[in-house]
Amino acid sequence: MKLSNLSKIKPISIEGFFFRIVNKKYKDRILSAKGSEKYGGRYNEPGVSGVLYLSESEEVCKAEIKRKDPNFLQPYVIGKIKVKLNKVLDLTSEENLKKLGLKREDLIKKGSGGGYKITRKIAREVFKLKFEALLVPSITGKGNNLVVLLLNIPDSRKPKLNEIYRM
Repeated sequence: MKLSNLSKIKPISIEGFFFRIVNKKYKDRILSAKGSEKYGGRYNEPGVSGVLYLSESEEVCKAEIKRKDPNFLQPYVIGKIKVKLNKVLDLTSEENLKKLGLKREDLIKKGSGGGYKITRKIAREVFKLKFEALLVPSITGKGNNLVVLLLNIPDSRKPKLNEIYRM
């Protein structure tokens, strides 16, 4: 892995709608990053604050939650969220992955052990370089996720909830 090449990758801008699925009891906190802070995620260790995971479509949201709750036993809601980001690292780009000495498979390895080691290391470096987010492949194979680094975004451009609806 050649993380020193991160500075050679041109960031992209993203403006549009992304989606987030949460248990219905958390619908009033749909933009909260407290869950990822408490439990960690693919791109952050437990205790790291300000990491918000979004998906590019409702289909990706549902596939992501189905991995954790295969029978959809909990009641869920989906939020449609407006984002406007200026400095995003596109890890869906084969060219960018090649510059970093990575393959798509390196980003979607299963398990919180070895599978998260690479992605968490990337996120730490990207955060230091003041990127606002990472566009990454979903482990589900259904599309992409947007990992938003809230602490690197001015309040005026933080993601905003557009609407919430039930599944």
